[in-house]
Amino acid sequence: MFLLISAYLSTSIFGIFYYLAGAQIIAITCAIGFSLFALYGLVSYFTSRIVILFRLSIGTALIIFFIQTYLTGGVLSSSMSEFFIPSLLAFFYRPKEDRYVFMALSVASMLAMWWLTSKGFVSNTLNPDYAISHSLMSIFFSFSIVVIYSFLFRGTLANRNRQLAKSMKDQQATTQKLIQSEKMASLGVMSAGVAHEINNPLNFIKGGIDVLAKQLENTKEAAPFINAVEEGVRRASSIVHSLGHFSRESDAMDEVCDVNDILDNCLIMLQHKLKYKVAIVKEFEKQSRTLTGNVGKLHQAFINIISNAEESIEKKGTIAIKSTEMKEGILVMVSDTGTGISKKNLSKISDPFFTTKAVGDGTGLGLSITYEIIRAHGGTINVTSEINTGTQFEIFFKT
Repeated sequence: MFLLISAYLSTSIFGIFYYLAGAQIIAITCAIGFSLFALYGLVSYFTSRIVILFRLSIGTALIIFFIQTYLTGGVLSSSMSEFFIPSLLAFFYRPKEDRYVFMALSVASMLAMWWLTSKGFVSNTLNPDYAISHSLMSIFFSFSIVVIYSFLFRGTLANRNRQLAKSMKDQQATTQKLIQSEKMASLGVMSAGVAHEINNPLNFIKGGIDVLAKQLENTKEAAPFINAVEEGVRRASSIVHSLGHFSRESDAMDEVCDVNDILDNCLIMLQHKLKYKVAIVKEFEKQSRTLTGNVGKLHQAFINIISNAEESIEKKGTIAIKSTEMKEGILVMVSDTGTGISKKNLSKISDPFFTTKAVGDGTGLGLSITYEIIRAHGGTINVTSEINTGTQFEIFFKT
């Protein structure tokens, strides 16, 4: 656009000048050039081949400069400085190989002009009274083009730097997510091993308790202790079962996912953080439908949401978890009575690295990963929050 505007202005102004200065041939050349540039501008609205039009525009400008210099004194003409402009324009625009082509053409034009001048072929058709004006106009034109396109180049360079900085930030975010994923994978492997090792002695304990219960079934004093041990074994088995779900290494998205079961397992895994601080209110509608996805990843997503809810509660509070089967799918709501999220930060909670925690207390990737997991399962997340009142996550899965 700037190239065409500068072409329109220069050909019209120089055309009028040469007409007044008696150089009719150059004036006609400028008029033809103006018409061609106007045609290029018109065609640019109907084609995507802008590179071809750019090359035609630079080539046309080079021809006009050659005729202009040839008819105003050759190498002695102030128009010689204009031969630098095509290579300058090509240097600021893509494709890169154009800059070398037009630089070579500019040099070739100047050498040809030197040869034509030395052989006496060139002439000066200008009225002598316009010689100084012509020099000033040519120098001013060349200087203006250099200044204008230098500023454009600086703006382009600044834009490229911003794009590069954004790409580096995105790459860093991707790297951190990969690191986090590797950590979660390592944790999953370790959890699977721990669950397996715990499960074996639990089976021994359960078998021993069953035998003792039969032998002491008539002893009333032993019954409470046996019941307590059985309850402990049951809870430990539930934790092991939950670890087994969480530690699944599969990336497949074809597993049958029971949302209520996943939420229960998440609460079991987070029980040590919740039991002294948070009252859990569950309202699970019995669901006949299930999701198709990845059980382990959904565990990770809901653990992140419930963990954030727990961390937002400073002393004592409540987390309410509700699942509802709807006509279109399954709706899960997780609300807390925590400190809430400000309106300024609410739109940023899914951004990688955004966190309001102290340095070292969080990476800011938990909810970012959670959003990606939910989206991968065809779900949506809506978050509402009020400061000092609480936050509510609404997760909807279309089934």
